Amino acid sequence: MKIINVIPRQRWEIVFRDNDSWQAGIYYPEYISREEIDILEKHNVPELFYLIQGEIILVLSRDLKEIKEVPMEPGKLYIIDEWHNAYRPNGKNGVALVIERTNVKTIYTRIK
Repeated sequence: MKIINVIPRQRWEIVFRDNDSWQAGIYYPEYISREEIDILEKHNVPELFYLIQGEIILVLSRDLKEIKEVPMEPGKLYIIDEWHNAYRPNGKNGVALVIERTNVKTIYTRIK
């Protein structure tokens, strides 16, 4: 058994990798408001987000025309397959677990 303490040290930190299958990381959004976000990212495969503590607002878009904000809720799994980013409202604490494939490919686009 392996026990991992959740201590956010940076925006994204991989804390476990299962060979070339999947990996788990701790996500601590660097943004503290929607207005700061000028880039969305999208992957070639879905990722799973789970709120560990605090508050995180997901910023999502299917078509890059309409952007919606979704507050993460404890006890819910979020499967993200669209353009996305996130923020911690007003700089509050907010930490999520993200599970994804190890060979994930990411593309970025500016929204401002």
